[in-house]
Amino acid sequence: MKRHLLLGVLALMLTLVAAGCERSPTEAYIDMTTCAQMGDLGGFLDGFSGDSRPLVEALISMSEAYGMREANPYRLLVFDSVDQEAIRGDDAVITVRTGSRTRRILMIKEEGAWRIDTARLESFWKEEGRN
Repeated sequence: MKRHLLLGVLALMLTLVAAGCERSPTEAYIDMTTCAQMGDLGGFLDGFSGDSRPLVEALISMSEAYGMREANPYRLLVFDSVDQEAIRGDDAVITVRTGSRTRRILMIKEEGAWRIDTARLESFWKEEGRN
């Protein structure tokens, strides 16, 4: 009986520690952009939703092949710092900055991790442009 109780308490503690170790949107973004800066394409792509990864990978290949610097996802999404984070349910908006250039990026929670979904991000940016 004591052994089952001890195992139950241990399992509860591990669950609480795992829940407390969940990365924030800011941490997920920093991990993703660090991978981009280090040339780790796979790590960068892990920062995107499953539906977005193939599109982002194709955009990177095309922008590099054709010299389309402004269309490169690295240029569009990699900034030096995160100034603000606002979480609302399974959505988060982070405000990022490089020098005087700022951008707001929508992140979604997918499979327990914060990621960028390109379709949702495009809609978010269109709406931001209207306001």
